[in-house]
Amino acid sequence: MIDQMIKPKKQKRAVKRIRQEFGKTAFIALLVVCFAGCKTASMKNPGTVIGPFHKPDNYSLVGGGMPLDMRRVALLPLTSAVNSLEHQSGRQILQAFLQAEIAKSGLFEVVYMPSTRMEQLTGQPAWRMIEELPVDFIEKITAEYDCQGVLFSHLTVYQPYPPLSIGWRMGLVHLSPESNNGSVVWEIDHVFNAGQKSVINSARRNALKNGLSDPELDETFGLLNSPRRFGRYTAEEVVATMSQMGSGSLFASVNEDSQKLPAQGGFFKRLFKRQ
Repeated sequence: MIDQMIKPKKQKRAVKRIRQEFGKTAFIALLVVCFAGCKTASMKNPGTVIGPFHKPDNYSLVGGGMPLDMRRVALLPLTSAVNSLEHQSGRQILQAFLQAEIAKSGLFEVVYMPSTRMEQLTGQPAWRMIEELPVDFIEKITAEYDCQGVLFSHLTVYQPYPPLSIGWRMGLVHLSPESNNGSVVWEIDHVFNAGQKSVINSARRNALKNGLSDPELDETFGLLNSPRRFGRYTAEEVVATMSQMGSGSLFASVNEDSQKLPAQGGFFKRLFKRQ
């Protein structure tokens, strides 16, 4: 009888021990799987961890920070070097990404001005940064959107096939309704070329950070073959340079010369002062 009572206790202890050991084994197995996943990503694309990485460098800021009264900015329709079907598709995709990234930055409230409304107010659906603007351009934009700035954006390059290539030329103009003029406070002119290793590394690291990358798929038909995903990366990088204004820090490539635009009949004859 005593032997029969002891055996069940031993069996219970044995079962408990087995469960504990199984739990440890399962936990170790889980760690191995996770480590293998990270290792796979770093082994397939070691550049996402060690670089080299790409950073836009052809940008500038005047004044060292965002103007204090820049509370709302009108994002004007994105233009491009040509009006092909490819560029039309690219503008539609990248316009949305650009607006989303600016809103996420929290620098200011951004309001998008549709091309239809732009045409109603100014006579044409979009304006490039180097064009002569209508005499009453600033007056109409500020009255319509109660904004203190406008953001021009232009695609200098859009190649939606490997190696992907996207070029941005942008300028943020601080408006002065009193003088019917404005001043450029930030500008960028930069091309992201996926044929460069540093750009590939940065694009993949960005995708992993945002949970948009699968290392198993990216090697053949993922990120570097998707204009949408690559375009999102470029938009985020461009806005990141502008976001430095929020802290009041100076850009590495600041042009110390004043870029205050001279009044010339109520329109900008040249938005950017090149060196």
